[in-house]
Amino acid sequence: MFHPLKGVKVIDLTYFVAGPGAAKILADWGADVIKVEPPFGDPIRSSGTSLKAPIDEDCNPLYDTYNANKRGLSLNLKTKEGQSILDTLLETADVFVSSYRTGALKRLGLDYETINKKYPHIIWAQLNGYGDFGPAKDNPGFDVVAFWARSGAMMDFAEKDTSPINAPYGFGDATTSCSLAGGIAAALFNKAQTGKGCKIMVSLFAQAIWNSSALVVATQYGDEYPKTRKNPMSPVMDSFKCADGNWIYISILEHERYYNTLMKDIAGRPDLVDDPRFYKFADAKKNAPELVEIIGQAFAGHTREEMEERLKKADIAYDCIRHVKDTLTDPQALENEYIVPVMNFDGTKTKQAMTPVRFCLLEPLSADDIKPTVNCPAPKIGQDSVDILKEYGYTEEAIEQYLDKKIITRNK
Repeated sequence: MFHPLKGVKVIDLTYFVAGPGAAKILADWGADVIKVEPPFGDPIRSSGTSLKAPIDEDCNPLYDTYNANKRGLSLNLKTKEGQSILDTLLETADVFVSSYRTGALKRLGLDYETINKKYPHIIWAQLNGYGDFGPAKDNPGFDVVAFWARSGAMMDFAEKDTSPINAPYGFGDATTSCSLAGGIAAALFNKAQTGKGCKIMVSLFAQAIWNSSALVVATQYGDEYPKTRKNPMSPVMDSFKCADGNWIYISILEHERYYNTLMKDIAGRPDLVDDPRFYKFADAKKNAPELVEIIGQAFAGHTREEMEERLKKADIAYDCIRHVKDTLTDPQALENEYIVPVMNFDGTKTKQAMTPVRFCLLEPLSADDIKPTVNCPAPKIGQDSVDILKEYGYTEEAIEQYLDKKIITRNK
């Protein structure tokens, strides 16, 4: 495996999903990531219960998903000694990433202005809910409120005239973590050229707006959301239910190129070839409910397997609409190792999603060349505290004193 960030040191002071997820991506890319937690740990350690996942010390797959491949240091930052230890780590770090709110970072002396004066080489990256300015800048912001609710996604992505989406756990967080990791990688490139760090700012709200960037344009010109599948953005980009109860989504971007094929070979309606109500996209959009009903009737008369055969033969882009649990056995996900069984501390295995970017220097490329590397499961609270302090020059005596005073903790 090629690890482009090998040799990069990252101090990870984050919690829940988005911040830890960004640091996890950096760890997967080869960075040495030290996860700094309070003695009671990252709150996500107990969040698995809401998803019916175990939260045992030796089996905590939700926590593991966003924190594997890191080392763990449990540190009491409410003490001067704890702050001094973190300061020592920052002296040689390349990146400091945090999802703490700005006020908390200022109280700890970890705000950008303070860190930049002391260590101008550090890339200081913060993820927050709403951004650095404006009336909501200090509001607590989690995925469901800052990403889903305020951006409009929770309301406008739902079927029209139904309730808002019951947002899936961590969906916006995971998306935002990719942007933060990409920003840090860009800053590392700049540092390699100039020797200087910089400040990186990413918010859940900003990410949600970017994810909806096409809709941001469309709504200014009369396109209304939420929509219904019976009158969609395009009648040939929609979901249709088959006779066996399964759903298929078709996506035809070149309407006039594929319209006649769709009518003859998929819908079984050669009488509608070149129909002036539907042949041109502008007309089809005006008459979308009628065209959706025609296509829907065709799907309703055949099983998913039968419709798949027709769609493949016609070279029309489509896929079966599945459940998340179906990815656990999806051969495409498994052969690309987008989902991998990961060993828990107790010897059991849990299938986990892997971060999406892969690197390779080999030609020709084979699946073995891009296997995701899970070097170690997420650390237990304080698992590497003693080893990390030794690495930074602390004596056995000093370490024992820190343990006695509960400035650091370790997992035996």
